[in-house]
Amino acid sequence: MIPVVDLERDDAVRTLRAACEELGFFTVVGHGVDPRAIEEVADVSRRFFDRPLEDKERFAGPGTVPGLPVYRPLRSERLGATGDGANAADLKESLDWGPSLDGVDWPSGLQRPYVTYLANMHRLARRLRGTIALALGRDEGAFEDRFDNTSSSLRVINYPDPDEEPAPGQLRAGAHRDYGFLTILRSDDAPGGLEVQTLDGAWIPVTPSADAFVCNIGDLLADWTDGRWASTLHRVAVPPPAEAVGSRRQSLVFFHNPADDESRDYILRKAAAAFGTA
Repeated sequence: MIPVVDLERDDAVRTLRAACEELGFFTVVGHGVDPRAIEEVADVSRRFFDRPLEDKERFAGPGTVPGLPVYRPLRSERLGATGDGANAADLKESLDWGPSLDGVDWPSGLQRPYVTYLANMHRLARRLRGTIALALGRDEGAFEDRFDNTSSSLRVINYPDPDEEPAPGQLRAGAHRDYGFLTILRSDDAPGGLEVQTLDGAWIPVTPSADAFVCNIGDLLADWTDGRWASTLHRVAVPPPAEAVGSRRQSLVFFHNPADDESRDYILRKAAAAFGTA
């Protein structure tokens, strides 16, 4: 069972602390994010992924201009290489955007919804930063001088219906740990979803309530706690063959990271391994 942190309740700090010590994952309710912003960015992204491949590939990397999106095609990433060592290509495609990321161009209709959604995520991230600081026994503003509104990014991931039998060990996203401070996720409810490895090695599904965000801490924050908090292996499963048709899944992933050069270099080194560029 993934712990639920309600930001409107007095026990939010205690619940978050226990979740990060025991699993590194929690869901968040009482977050105040505008549901219209969620719906709009999900809708325009789904329409982008529905485009013909040759159209999407016009936005593929390598990116050269900071602050523009970049498309990453199906099977271009191998997250397992950074986690459990599996080297199979992930059965997903994505569109990545952040003020500091190098990209190619804006697909039509995406810029305003993406900017709006990112602003909503920054507001939620500020609340969670303060809760995390309190959970670590520090002042609520302890981390504020390390963050700005340019170093975090948004990744929208499309997991299409499987079109063939996966290779041995191949998943929608291989088992990995996130690299940064905090990840905030919103995902469709469809077969072949997110799974988290517990401390005893079991894999459990993540099934949040309809209004919740899923959050997990990354390696960077775990390092800042000297390992008292867990950065946990997680993966996205391939749906069973009987449920493959209609199993398309889309995830909105906000990677919340510090702005200082040391943290940025740490995250970039880890990310390079997933794309075979390390």
